[in-house]
Amino acid sequence: MIFKTSKSFRIRLAVSGIICLLGIHSLIAQPNTLNKGEKILSNLSINGSGQLWLRYSDLNPGTTINNNPAENVWDISVRRYRLGFKGKASDKIDFALLLGNNNMNLKSPNMSPILLELYMSYKLSDHIIITAGKNPWTGLSRYAAPSSSNSLGLDVNFASGPLLNFQDDLYRKFSVAAHGIAGKFDYRAVLSKPMNRVSSTALSEDAKLTYNPNAVYTSAYVKYQFREHEPNAPFSAGTYQGTRNILNIGAGFTNQTKSSQSLTALNDTLTHAARSFAIDAYYEQALTNNHSWTLYTAYINHDIGPNYVRNLAANTIADAGTSTSFNGVGNAIPVNGTGDILVFQAGYLQKFKQDTFIESVQPYFLAQYSDLDKFEDPVMLYEGGVSFLVDGHNSKFVMGYQNWPVVMKDSSIKKLKEFPYGIDVSIQVQIV
Repeated sequence: MIFKTSKSFRIRLAVSGIICLLGIHSLIAQPNTLNKGEKILSNLSINGSGQLWLRYSDLNPGTTINNNPAENVWDISVRRYRLGFKGKASDKIDFALLLGNNNMNLKSPNMSPILLELYMSYKLSDHIIITAGKNPWTGLSRYAAPSSSNSLGLDVNFASGPLLNFQDDLYRKFSVAAHGIAGKFDYRAVLSKPMNRVSSTALSEDAKLTYNPNAVYTSAYVKYQFREHEPNAPFSAGTYQGTRNILNIGAGFTNQTKSSQSLTALNDTLTHAARSFAIDAYYEQALTNNHSWTLYTAYINHDIGPNYVRNLAANTIADAGTSTSFNGVGNAIPVNGTGDILVFQAGYLQKFKQDTFIESVQPYFLAQYSDLDKFEDPVMLYEGGVSFLVDGHNSKFVMGYQNWPVVMKDSSIKKLKEFPYGIDVSIQVQIV
């Protein structure tokens, strides 16, 4: 196998902000005069968000778009949009409902909203909350459930999601989770059932994800918070942009029974569990002298079955089909798989002293080193860029350059011989 690296430069133009479309926190009548339905309405809030991408990409070899060969492409798309409802049914019961979708682009211009989340949470005590329904609570690491609206770079990091969109729905599962904060410890423990979202494919000696109705998914993550406490929320922010003073160290695991299958040399079928372990650390310096730092690092180990590799093409507009690369068509990247992964993220924020349209800028750098069993050589991903913040995450523009490896096929898939790169340049506009 030849390891070509393909260059990809993405500028993601995102205006990030949560638009409070409706927040009914008080009515003319006093709370003690409201009936039960009115009390629920009095605690109901509605919010929405959207991310727009303007992107140029060098594409993996063999890519076609609408049956036309394409080595590169530029496009405009809606990466994500959300409409959420949150409220309290009582002092101890919260509920949430979230609608939205991803990747409304030239290939799929009419993406109807789907029900992403519907769950209820019951507060047993100040330290224990039980959440049940279709929800994003999960274990393993900080970014096993990353916040897309509060990310540091162009998009979320996918290193902690080897089963993403195969046996879940955009990070969401049908789960029961126990979570909370006890002293300086923030914890979550989750029991889930995998979703049946895997199409049947021919088995080989390399593991492929399969669906088993008796499979069970368990996960947990615990972090120790040395300084300020973060909110006990299912998704984790990539940066607070200098508004908090944080130092956390965390560890977690995931385990899913009967997750993948492979064939032996004698064509016997083997079934494998999916097991992952991670440790990570997150640091954020509160704004001092109009500047702040954000740092994150993680070690992740996946065992999803022999030689399992996950290729992911975020927001692709390429035709489905075969490619001369192991990655596949479009902008597909080997983001994780069986083996060891190191993740590093760094951001520096500079706030302007005077009132200007751009309140602050935040240059950033992201890197991922993956030592996967499938390949003899490591897979390296890089991204760098700068965010221009109009109103924090509520309104921002992100310009970024991403460089990914393209693994070329030959008689030996193990050896990576060359290192050209795919380039993706994106501008993201985000409004929350």
